[in-house]
Amino acid sequence: MRIGFFSNSYKPYISGVTVSMETLAKELRGMGHTVYIVAPSYPGHKDAEPDIIRVPSFPSSYPGFRLAVPVVKSFPRLDIVHAHNPFGMGQLARLAARRQAIPLVFTFHTLFTRYTHHASLVPQDLSKRLLASYLKYYCSLADCIITPTVMVKRSLLAWKVKKRIEVIPTGISLKDTRVSGNPAIRDFLKIGKDAKVLLYVGRLTREKNIMFLVEAFKKLKDTYFIIVGKGPLYKDIERQNIPSLVLAGEVPSEKVYDYCAAADLFVFSSLTETQGLVLAEAKSQGLPIVALYSAALGDAVRSGIDGYLTRRNQDAFLEHVKRLLGDDGLRKKMSLAARQDIAERFSSDQVAKKVETLYNSLI
Repeated sequence: MRIGFFSNSYKPYISGVTVSMETLAKELRGMGHTVYIVAPSYPGHKDAEPDIIRVPSFPSSYPGFRLAVPVVKSFPRLDIVHAHNPFGMGQLARLAARRQAIPLVFTFHTLFTRYTHHASLVPQDLSKRLLASYLKYYCSLADCIITPTVMVKRSLLAWKVKKRIEVIPTGISLKDTRVSGNPAIRDFLKIGKDAKVLLYVGRLTREKNIMFLVEAFKKLKDTYFIIVGKGPLYKDIERQNIPSLVLAGEVPSEKVYDYCAAADLFVFSSLTETQGLVLAEAKSQGLPIVALYSAALGDAVRSGIDGYLTRRNQDAFLEHVKRLLGDDGLRKKMSLAARQDIAERFSSDQVAKKVETLYNSLI
């Protein structure tokens, strides 16, 4: 099968969409399929993967992210087109599918209506209505829509989207695992082997609610907090000069697992997620989760089994963090449950087989 992925986000820019596409493409290629990835160009970046098609791009206001100019001279012959973004490259995906008279699949990675605060020149109510109308329109163009969670499917049904919708989570590779308590990272960061360590991985932005975690950490004693990622709030956090808070910056995706292995607990406070891919990645390394409750995270965290989804206040959040940090037996039990859940529900090979079956049904 010859498959075309189209996205506004791909390497070297790291995001949940990037990781999702890379993981799925790798599995599909391993199954014998050809996967072309059409994405924005980045000056100086050289692709190590096969079949990457770059389109012109220009810098955006967000650090490290480039905006694609959705033009390409010609498309390779494809059997199916898979759009991973509804704007720009999503329209190019639609054009490719229409020209070759082949199915169009759209993965609804992001609930863009939760990010309207970035459009500061447009009233939020208006921008939400306009975005919802456009997203509903784009969904009407697809032959099938993939949502990562049931919550996102329900949102589309509430918008009265009539097209076929399948719930398929992003797959997690189980081939790249680490041993908990990675000494190399702890030694590098000068953290003792017996110290308790919290970890957050993700963009440092307002919508990720990262300052909630920073303020909560200030109330903990004898604990380290490693933050992996960059974003507009990086400097704000750095300026606070908080003891035992380590800003690791942006690291390659394959190195994130080393940081997971150095931690005891993964913490998360975003309220805008569609699935919380990073939570599944943390669970694959045996890290229990403490996160603020969000309907989208109910598929990723089984509260009370492999972590906790808490009320949205500091006291409730810290209560569960302290409980896990103070009970080695409970933490180990949840660690084992986390690994088992990922193996059963989120392994990348099983997810790829589900996507392959979907493609075949459409073709």
